[in-house]
Amino acid sequence: MPPPLRVGIISAAWGAKAHLPAWRSLDGVEVTAICTSRPETAAKAAEDFQVARAFHDFRAMAADLDIDIVDCGTRPPLRRDMVMAALGAGKHVYNGIPFAKDLADAQAMHAAWCAAGTVAVVDAFMQAVPAMAQMKAMIEAGWLGEVFGADVAFEVPLFSAAQTNVPGYVWFADPANGASAGRNLGSHMLHLLVHFFGPVAAVTSDQSLALKAWPLAAETIRPAVPDRASMLLRHASGLPTRLEANWCKIGGDGFRFSVWGAKGRLEARAPVFPMAHDTRLFGTRDAALGSAAMEIIPVEPSYLAVPGCHAVADRPETGLFALASIFAKMRDAIRGAGAAAPDFAQALHVQEAVEAAAVASGERRWVDL
Repeated sequence: MPPPLRVGIISAAWGAKAHLPAWRSLDGVEVTAICTSRPETAAKAAEDFQVARAFHDFRAMAADLDIDIVDCGTRPPLRRDMVMAALGAGKHVYNGIPFAKDLADAQAMHAAWCAAGTVAVVDAFMQAVPAMAQMKAMIEAGWLGEVFGADVAFEVPLFSAAQTNVPGYVWFADPANGASAGRNLGSHMLHLLVHFFGPVAAVTSDQSLALKAWPLAAETIRPAVPDRASMLLRHASGLPTRLEANWCKIGGDGFRFSVWGAKGRLEARAPVFPMAHDTRLFGTRDAALGSAAMEIIPVEPSYLAVPGCHAVADRPETGLFALASIFAKMRDAIRGAGAAAPDFAQALHVQEAVEAAAVASGERRWVDL
């Protein structure tokens, strides 16, 4: 029996609250360290989350010989140096989404990963949601016949004129953070499209800012990034797909991913961000005009369990089962079994698509990748 892989988490926010329970659900993995920016907050985080060691310098964590995996859960501009330090020390790395604040940082991290030869994965866990995994398998088995196209949309009121529903994410307002509806929500959906249909060859886009102020109790945030993005994509296979991201849409339908072909249509739906416990799969086969009702398709038990993982798919913790599924593949790949995904190669390609969409919107044209 090999010794457990030891994880160090950077961040007492998303990293500790969402990632830590998922890591702890796995056999053969131990979370042994946590890092924040100051000694006192690091010590408190270690106590609060019952982690043995506290760091306040990510470079020291990266260099520590008793850590195998560094989990970087902070904002994109901060993560670049953390990822580079971890890869430079020969660590395996888990990195957040958006992958980077810009293409140059994405290229640098990808090059460092190639040089390190370690396992490196990003936080695009939509593809590990059970309904999505079953949907992909059904498509590959021919349930739709020839695939003709796909739409994916994520439209929610994270921010509105009356209230900010996610005060911890007001950093989305600043372009210096590499943020926008297309970069944040869009990156997650682009990962899903690339996972299902392969690389993107060309993109055109329209992106704009509608809501000019986000109210908080003590101040008003003035966003300087687009809060909606529409993208038309042409994959290398020739398949057309469409993406819609909007984080200020009151009464938005949440998440919807629809794929259609010669024999019918499949659609995954979630009220907000797709999770294992609340993402439902629907489908319809070829029927008479006006009678093609979408019917729920139960998720098969085989998609609700992961070997060596004790996470429960129907529990509502944020991202728990899907995150644990990604972590489990990372664990197995480090042990030499299978491949981890979504890796830094996919992340770089998605960053290229995000950057191309921004250029396309500004120049009002199609951009080839």
